[in-house]
Amino acid sequence: MKKTGLLFSIVLLLTSCPMDYEHRIGVKNNSNQIIVVTGKHILPDTILPETPNELITININAEQTIAGSRVGDKDLRRMDRGEKLTLFVLSKDSVISYPWEYIRKNNVILKRYEFDFQEFNKIGWITYP
Repeated sequence: MKKTGLLFSIVLLLTSCPMDYEHRIGVKNNSNQIIVVTGKHILPDTILPETPNELITININAEQTIAGSRVGDKDLRRMDRGEKLTLFVLSKDSVISYPWEYIRKNNVILKRYEFDFQEFNKIGWITYP
């Protein structure tokens, strides 16, 4: 009886609801400094958001998967409607040293990546720099 219950539990887990799926993109840091990544749908504006959804730290020679919920859009429905997602790469030192408003106003970023839904699904991983 216990085996049947265990088997049923495993089958249930393997057939979980597809709504649990979350779009993701990977970022690999090949630079010689710790970076911070944040993202948002902000078009037509291309500057940093007023407040970041989340600041994701990626160590030197490390990689991090960034889920849609970490940029405020779990299933990326906004991209499905034609909006683009912008990912910003910043220096960890800058984020520690300056207030966000200063970083935003002076555009203290290392790199900006912009994706539409098709590009996002095709790329899968970006490498900085």
